[in-house]
Amino acid sequence: MEDINIAVIGANGVGKSHFIQRALSLPRIPGPHPTTARVQIDNVPFAVTLSELDLEYFDVDPDSQIKWPKQIGGSIMPRVDGVLLLFDVTNRESIVELPQTLSALVNSSLTTVLVATKCDEPEDEREMEIESVAASCPSCLVTIKTSSSKPDSARMALFTLLRALSNGRHESDVTELTGGQRRRAASAAHLDAPIEAVNNRPLSQHSKHSRASSDMSLLKGIPLPSGMDYRNLSKSPRVEYLVSQSSNQSTESVDEVTAPSVSHMLRSPGVRLDSTRHNNSFLDVEDSDADSLRRYSDDVPMLPRNDDMVFNQPVKKTGVSFDELVDRLIAPKFSRADSNFMDVFHCLYRKFSTPNKLFSAILSRLDRAKDDRTVHYLTKVSNQLRIIEVVAKWVAAYPGDFARPRMRRSLEEFIRHLSTEPIFAAAAQQMRRTLSQSVLEDDETGWQPSNDGDEAYVSSEPAHGMYVADGMSSLSVDEGVERRPSGSSSLYTDGDNTGKNQHFQFHTPEDYEREAMTMEPTYHLPLTKFRYHMLMEISDDDIADELTKIDWVMFSSIRIRDLVRHVSLSTEQKAKCKSARNVNRMIAHFNHIAQWVSNLILMRDKAKHRAQMLEKFMNIALKLRQLNNYNSLAAIIAGINGAAVHRLVQTRQLVSEAVQKRFARLILLMGSQKSYFAYRLAWENSPLPRIPFMPLHRGDLVSAEVGSMTFVGPHGDRINWKKFEVLGEVLLPIMKSQGCPYPSLTKHDTARELILECLMPTDEDEIYQRSVQVESSAGAALDSSKKKFPWFAK
Repeated sequence: MEDINIAVIGANGVGKSHFIQRALSLPRIPGPHPTTARVQIDNVPFAVTLSELDLEYFDVDPDSQIKWPKQIGGSIMPRVDGVLLLFDVTNRESIVELPQTLSALVNSSLTTVLVATKCDEPEDEREMEIESVAASCPSCLVTIKTSSSKPDSARMALFTLLRALSNGRHESDVTELTGGQRRRAASAAHLDAPIEAVNNRPLSQHSKHSRASSDMSLLKGIPLPSGMDYRNLSKSPRVEYLVSQSSNQSTESVDEVTAPSVSHMLRSPGVRLDSTRHNNSFLDVEDSDADSLRRYSDDVPMLPRNDDMVFNQPVKKTGVSFDELVDRLIAPKFSRADSNFMDVFHCLYRKFSTPNKLFSAILSRLDRAKDDRTVHYLTKVSNQLRIIEVVAKWVAAYPGDFARPRMRRSLEEFIRHLSTEPIFAAAAQQMRRTLSQSVLEDDETGWQPSNDGDEAYVSSEPAHGMYVADGMSSLSVDEGVERRPSGSSSLYTDGDNTGKNQHFQFHTPEDYEREAMTMEPTYHLPLTKFRYHMLMEISDDDIADELTKIDWVMFSSIRIRDLVRHVSLSTEQKAKCKSARNVNRMIAHFNHIAQWVSNLILMRDKAKHRAQMLEKFMNIALKLRQLNNYNSLAAIIAGINGAAVHRLVQTRQLVSEAVQKRFARLILLMGSQKSYFAYRLAWENSPLPRIPFMPLHRGDLVSAEVGSMTFVGPHGDRINWKKFEVLGEVLLPIMKSQGCPYPSLTKHDTARELILECLMPTDEDEIYQRSVQVESSAGAALDSSKKKFPWFAK
């Protein structure tokens, strides 16, 4: 991707920062560092950098080229390709140095667009005529009026310059390809000729007239856009085409913009912002930090560099602070990445903070939002509503964080103050409803300790009028807040002969956990021919459904935080952590299903009976794939591909070839090639409801947890948020899966009895010995020879 570096030049007070903000659709005024944007022009991406410079930053000599400063905001000044020259129509002093600056820019062969700012001021307050200034600047490509009330005008000025620079580079590339020899022959003649700003090639009197004629012939019939002021079209006839094109090219979406200090730490690349915020934005923007311009270091020679230019650059900080994370937590949500950040932060913040610390930080920002007198009243109320919504979602998703007496009192006091204002009544009612239910204190094994004595005190008496907002409609947060990430699901059980069914509802993890405790294996029904025939008579769909229901209940009983702690705690800590038993239960169930499949296949002595059972489980595996139950699918594949069953050559020969081909595709799907690439692709594209292959995702969490530290920095006080972004990539799909249960689950008592209550060996060596007993390698060879050559037996 090519780079385009543009300098925004003007006298002090002309509005350079506001111009960059409107041109790039930034949420806030940019800082002293250059701002980088990804821009597509004619489907070609460019890295565009805008650098703000005051005229007093450098000395301008009208008889020589312009001398740029070596640094800007602590960063190396990049090579400048074009200039946006700003002047204030209400301040005559802003044009005093324009002639000398333009002369230096012409000597430097830089394309320049003249921009008039504050054009929305009344005519009687203006100190100059824009047309007069434009007439005195004939070397400028175009003159454009801008105003704060029309941000499109700033984007138009920027896009006009970008189109000119892009077309100039394109024509230069075409010339090098098609006329290289002619250009080399003429290079000596034009070595000292001035360079045309738009096309970056030497000018002569003949070339000026020939280009003007050819360009004007191409531009006939193109109407001029209204509202645009520009001049000197005879000198640069391409301007009309550029401006008309720029009015049709401002339809791209804007990427999320973050503060330079934490841009690469808190940003999720490749995620679009809401296009409704700026309907005619065309830039993909990201603020650069102090070191983001190191790619331009090749443009600065090594020898002329001074020591102060190298050593005075700000040191790039590793990690982010807790306050920076909280600021992003309560910031406006413009993209899915911002919403995902909230979910990941609420889930994982206990690894580096406590509930009381987070609650105090949110309340302090809510207080500042109330006291902010620089914004409009409606904007102030909107900011307060956004912060309160963060608290409401936190309470709904993790009520256990507020189970301790002190946190509960603080939250109740907070709710009481919210209830006094109509605008906040809905949020207060939702949080009060959550607290009124049975809230169990979360197990804090492995988390940051949150003992009341160690926490900072949360004032139970907020400042007077802290949440005052009169005359507003009520807030509704019910749609965005759920009691349980997995919502609720229903379970139907087979009734008696009358056909009546019993109906059970699961709403909370506690409901699922109580049901999951009834699904642990009991091992008391011996494996006999009767059990064999019972299983063969049950349809494949019923067995697949029952396996899916068991997996879903166990999967929903696992809280996301428990899954994270299960991979980070030691063996001793896991024994103390009560919530880890839910994860252990599902892991044990996976191993139980694999052993159950192997034992049922090896139950009968005859190969034809083993082949029937093997074929049945292959068909059940296909049904599980159709149900998107990857956990039981992997367990059945593990049981069939285990050493005890995989060696049964005679048994596999009796299985239908079509069934074996379908099962082979399932093996490829769940195979470990390329780090389970096929499964990961299928998992990402599987519709809800679905159940993940838990051992693999747990392994991903282990890699992310062990592979990086939580705290970084010279003092170990900054948070390595990149680690939590990796954890979030694993956890977010699991959260989404828990939010969509299987509809109308039907319980099959017979199938569940055969799955959970069969008495069978669980030792791998014992299972393998049974495999050798029913089909030994030597015996298999002897039996086959007897069938082919019966006289050998004599």
